[in-house]
Amino acid sequence: MTLTEKAALAERAARASGEMLEHHGAFKIHRKSENDFVTEMDFKSEALIRQTLLTACPEDQFFGEETGGATQAPGRWIVDPIDGTANFMRGQRLYTISIAYEHDGALQIGCVYCPGTDELFLAVRGQGATLNGHPIHVSDTASLRDAIVHMGFGVRVPSHRERTLAVFPALLRSVSDVRRTGSAAYDLCCVAAGRADAYLELGINLYDYGAGYVILTEAGGTFTGWADGEDGLVSGNPLATNGRIHEAVRQIVKR
Repeated sequence: MTLTEKAALAERAARASGEMLEHHGAFKIHRKSENDFVTEMDFKSEALIRQTLLTACPEDQFFGEETGGATQAPGRWIVDPIDGTANFMRGQRLYTISIAYEHDGALQIGCVYCPGTDELFLAVRGQGATLNGHPIHVSDTASLRDAIVHMGFGVRVPSHRERTLAVFPALLRSVSDVRRTGSAAYDLCCVAAGRADAYLELGINLYDYGAGYVILTEAGGTFTGWADGEDGLVSGNPLATNGRIHEAVRQIVKR
């Protein structure tokens, strides 16, 4: 199966999961840790996506947020069945299904679906990024003063929260405004689509940002970590921008 065919498969899996999530009944909620929850629907979504992907691609491996799986493989699907569980369980519309495909250790496909808005972001390495089939590209904002920044606040880990709060005043004073959606995947897609100019967060996982990384970079964006030379894909501290304001934002957060 080609990458283009696998991307179409990811879209089918994401849309099928979204259809189920939008028409759920009552569900159970469990606390995983402080400020971190999982619902019965997270597991149902992950099981549906796993079955859809591996039935069509039995040669591939799978890693999901809730049930784990292969940490490396020649071909591997990396899935967050509900990115933004806190939004989902409280009836807020900005939650997403995030599906990435990795081949020989490199992320090749990104699919992020927001059922509440019926937005399907999709990218294949080397083929550009789309929103509902239409090409998207990062903004051309060149001034930090004009920038809209999305961010998370590291609320699950005290040290991440404190580090984020330490840079927040300088960041807020330097940009036009700040947003928080509650879904890292959606934040990355907003930068990819030119709705925002930057996104940053500390201490998240590959299943949170893997698909968004492919979409962002295929849309022309830049993705690093917070510090000099830091690889955001490895550290889980993503700093993603339209490229034009990347160094200006990094100078603020690396302090």
